[in-house]
Amino acid sequence: MKKDFRVQYPLWQIGFMLIFMALVFVITGAVTTYVNNKTSFSYTIQLEALEGGIVFLLIPVFLIMAIMLSSKLKKYNKEHPTKKLSVWRTKPLEYMEDDEAWQMITRVATQKVYTFFTWSLPLSAVFHLLIPTSKFLIILNIVVLSLVQYLIFYIHVRKHVTEEEE
Repeated sequence: MKKDFRVQYPLWQIGFMLIFMALVFVITGAVTTYVNNKTSFSYTIQLEALEGGIVFLLIPVFLIMAIMLSSKLKKYNKEHPTKKLSVWRTKPLEYMEDDEAWQMITRVATQKVYTFFTWSLPLSAVFHLLIPTSKFLIILNIVVLSLVQYLIFYIHVRKHVTEEEE
C-alpha cells in the first residue's frame, strides 16, 4: 500500500509547490515594467543572469516532474482499471475510499486539514492586514499553508499505511 499512487500524490503536490515557490521567488525579485495607458499595454520582466539561469533550470525540472507524474498516473490506471484516477477531476486523488477503513482514514485526515485551515487562514488574514507585506510574502504564505495541508494529510495516511504493513 506504501507504493499506492494515492498515498504518494501529496508528495508530488509538495514537489510542484516548491518549484512554483522558486519561480515566484525569482520573478518577484526581477525588474518588472508595467505600462497601461489609453494607447498601449505592456508588461516586461527582466531577469538578471542568475535569475535567468534558475528559471532555465526550473522549467525542465517542472516538465520532467510533470512527465513522471503523468506516467505514474497511467501506470496506476492500467493496474487499477476499476479505480482510474485523473488530475482533472474535482475530487482530490488522495481520497482512498476502497472500504470503510480507508473512508475513515481519509475522513480523519481531512478533518485534521480542515482544523488546520480553520485556525491558519484567519491568523494569516490578520497578519497580512496588520503588517504591510509584499506580494511575495502573500504568495509564500499561501504556498506554506498548502504545503502544511499536504504534509498533515500525508503523515496521517502514511501512519496508517505503515501500521497496515506491519
